Amino acid sequence: MKNPMFRAILFLFLCANFAMFSQKLNYVENQLIIGLHANPTQFNSNTNTFGIPAIDDLNQKYAVVDVEIIGNTKEATTYLITFSDTRDISAATKEYQTVKEIAFAEPNYLAEAGGVRGTNTFLFPNDLYFSRQWGLYNDGSFTVSGMPYSSVFDADVDMELAWNIETGDPNLIIAVSDSGLNMTHVDIASRVWNKASEPIDGIDNDGNGLIDDYRGWDWVNADNNPTDDHGHGSNCAGIIGTVSNNSIGYTGANWNSKIMPLKVLNNANSGTYANMANSIYYAVDNGAKIISMSIGGSGASTLVSNALDYANTNGVLFIACMMNFNNNTTYYPAGYATTKSNVMAVGSTNSNDQRTNPFFWSGTSGSNYGNHINVVAPGNYIWGLGIANNTDYNSYWGGTSQATPLVAGIASLLKSKNPALTPAQMRTIIMNTAQDQVGIASEDIPGWDTYMGSGRVNANSALTQVMLGVDSFNAFADRISIVNPVQNKELKIITSDHLSGMYSFSLINLQGQKIQEEKRILNSGSNTIPFPYAKGNYILTVKGEKYTKVFKIVNP
Repeated sequence: MKNPMFRAILFLFLCANFAMFSQKLNYVENQLIIGLHANPTQFNSNTNTFGIPAIDDLNQKYAVVDVEIIGNTKEATTYLITFSDTRDISAATKEYQTVKEIAFAEPNYLAEAGGVRGTNTFLFPNDLYFSRQWGLYNDGSFTVSGMPYSSVFDADVDMELAWNIETGDPNLIIAVSDSGLNMTHVDIASRVWNKASEPIDGIDNDGNGLIDDYRGWDWVNADNNPTDDHGHGSNCAGIIGTVSNNSIGYTGANWNSKIMPLKVLNNANSGTYANMANSIYYAVDNGAKIISMSIGGSGASTLVSNALDYANTNGVLFIACMMNFNNNTTYYPAGYATTKSNVMAVGSTNSNDQRTNPFFWSGTSGSNYGNHINVVAPGNYIWGLGIANNTDYNSYWGGTSQATPLVAGIASLLKSKNPALTPAQMRTIIMNTAQDQVGIASEDIPGWDTYMGSGRVNANSALTQVMLGVDSFNAFADRISIVNPVQNKELKIITSDHLSGMYSFSLINLQGQKIQEEKRILNSGSNTIPFPYAKGNYILTVKGEKYTKVFKIVNP
């Protein structure tokens, strides 16, 4: 793919510190626990009333927004009361204790375990240049000299939330069919696949016609050294599998699985369908379950088509790029996404969530569109591994080539979480959980469209669906979405028809501190709820009987 590499040194010495802030109080400032002498037979959870005038009057005085039975639910005598905002908990405790029907009242105290956990609801890696990787986590501050637009908060795939669910199966193999890989780069060397059945002895031990193919194959030079002499492959492979949490470089979407480098492009960025097809068969026969191929040609091919069918028969998901000519011309193998359930075609977005048009390297470029597109993903100004040396971090690329391995990385996390998933199921999950209507309104219309497909992928939503079960979403339209940012201290939540009902809401800040917990009914269509909290970014978990989703909220 014609993606000229732009080199720049970006002097960023920002260190994101997400350590927990010390607590001034050892209890939740907007909650109270009360215990009653007897079960209040007239308790109504919808109205937050007990049928006891003295308690109901206090609930009204303190603006109670939720009452939840806790403790022994069979006896139903202990309740967690949530106020609309912070209160003088000491005074409230004393006042509730004066009610004769109340056996006790006390703050909802905070506790901590006798150890330290490395994760929270979200998981941020410590890699030095993680702040450059806006496609994984976008706080709205990303920029590069000459970038003609401003980044938008949350125009990313929510990887920091997804990693709290899954970081990758060490036994899973992801094949990258490209220009090879800088296999000695310190930030990916340990992730390179190694074939145990093929020792380095000058013999074709496994009888596949390739001698000593212990770490992939180079079809360009017909040898066992798929080293990258162009740069494209190293950037793409690194998006999937750069070593994470090692305090250097970047972080890959998948932290544990193995990368199988397959070289089919030469140093002039050219390759043949024969080599492409060979790499597909090789990947399948050697155990890869995800293949990422950021390559496109203008002709349909029975050879490649048959290879993709072989992949499908063996349970392998194949992910390809739409290409970068800003038109609706079909390029292959992405074009097979309309006829093969194991093929995904991926377009590119910018850090403002719009379809990339143009890429930074040409005013006439742009993410291709058409009837075969499935989803889009971050693909412009994508920093990654270089080939100048084994510590080269100083290049970024742009293209649907860069969006493709990110989707492959997400797919690998789904497969890691549930190895029984079929290629068609993984594709459906990624499409069904993509975020719709985030781009330009004229292109990103409701539902699937030719410019953005089903939407910009969301790793956290996809993994959440895997946790709930692959049948938990019966239709693409069945979803809950939010409108960012918060406006006039109100948060708007959009609910599809089939998902209306009672939901639990849990709100925390980025330090992991619990801000609010309550239950609310979400009606079909638009819902507006108060958001009287300080400026900043928050994590909101919405949980119902049939649907659970985690959102990032920005309160300007």
